[in-house]
Amino acid sequence: MLKKTMAAVGIAMMLHGFAQAADTPSADAGTATDADSKSQAPAGTWAAQGQLGLIVTSADTTTKSGNASFNAAHIMGPWTLLGGVAGLYASTGGYSTQQDLNVNLQSDLALSKRTFWFSTARWDRNLFTGFAYQESVATGGGYNFVQSPATVLAGELGVGFRREQPEVLTTGPVGNVLTRQLQPVQDDAVLQAGLNYSHAITHTTKLVNSLLVQYGSSDTTTTDNLSLQLQVDATLSLAVGMQLVNNTAPPPGSARHTDTVMTVNLVYALKNPKLSPTAGTTAVVNGFNLP
Repeated sequence: MLKKTMAAVGIAMMLHGFAQAADTPSADAGTATDADSKSQAPAGTWAAQGQLGLIVTSADTTTKSGNASFNAAHIMGPWTLLGGVAGLYASTGGYSTQQDLNVNLQSDLALSKRTFWFSTARWDRNLFTGFAYQESVATGGGYNFVQSPATVLAGELGVGFRREQPEVLTTGPVGNVLTRQLQPVQDDAVLQAGLNYSHAITHTTKLVNSLLVQYGSSDTTTTDNLSLQLQVDATLSLAVGMQLVNNTAPPPGSARHTDTVMTVNLVYALKNPKLSPTAGTTAVVNGFNLP
């Protein structure tokens, strides 16, 4: 059972310690403020960030939406473990129209200054995509193409195994689900590719984009996260983000192949000049992190 395998992998990785092998150049120390230096000093081998967003509108119909996430990483010698959990909820007129929970774990082993080997486990439970759940494990190699004080670009390529539980949905007028019919579980070997980009536009403004593609015979899933963050003070930032998730072969009855989510979040970060709490970016650009 893949869930049990992922749980065992996660527990083993947790016991081994949140670790990331990363030794890329950090931002120019001359541009950091005293507050930044103080906030980074206690971080040691840890980096973490949490974000929260909430929107409520009320007229003839009440609409509510909220999202939250937490990511952490710990560096220990040549090893990395990064972990994250994120949730999203939305409702319209008392009907739930979006519920998504995903968890990811990744360990990295630095092979050289630019190359690394990664192993990752992912689990996603989205009640409105036509899949009751999607879970996968993968391993492969990564390369840091660009490592400068302002820009980081890293790529990953590997192979793995994915399990999906399709379900046929019948939806109501506002997108609420009326009925669910579970379909046979699909098991696939997958080719996984990822690309992570980070660029400091100014000392207080940063752009980040992460792209993940899992190609399988039954379905190809593409997830892209774009975020722009404005640093408010040493630990707080305001982030505007957009997430796009596309499944090329959703089950019958799932009219949408692509889900798009826009977010405005407050981000609190425990910063580290040599470590990012999110996978794929091995160094903090200008001393702060993005979701």
